[in-house]
Amino acid sequence: MTETQNDSIYDSIIMYYEKRAKKCQTFLQHPNVRKFILRFKEQLAHNPFLQVATFIALASLLAPIFLFIIFGIVSAVFVFIGFMIVQGTVLAIGASILSCVLFCIINTIIMVGLFVFCIYYTLYYTNRVFNLLIFKT
Repeated sequence: MTETQNDSIYDSIIMYYEKRAKKCQTFLQHPNVRKFILRFKEQLAHNPFLQVATFIALASLLAPIFLFIIFGIVSAVFVFIGFMIVQGTVLAIGASILSCVLFCIINTIIMVGLFVFCIYYTLYYTNRVFNLLIFKT
């Protein structure tokens, strides 16, 4: 979709909700509705049972919303913590594998070098001893 189509959809949504907001305001400004709201406020001020019932009704309606928000926040925190734990684990495993591979390579090079060094000096001193034995007699 192009920018103009997105803008027209966005504008139509805004116009729709502006119309709904105006209808809601006119509904609340109607004299019968205002009279009912004022009468309910008076009843609420003088009747403790109605206050408790209203509080329970509002709490029961808002509890799922607050629980959902708390669940979303806790889930996001656990996802972030889990991501950090997974990243740390992957880095630790990678570092361990890399250090093991490098240790094996370096160890192999050192062992081959020591082997060549030992063979060279063994042959060198064996040759020298044989030369000394041959020339002494």
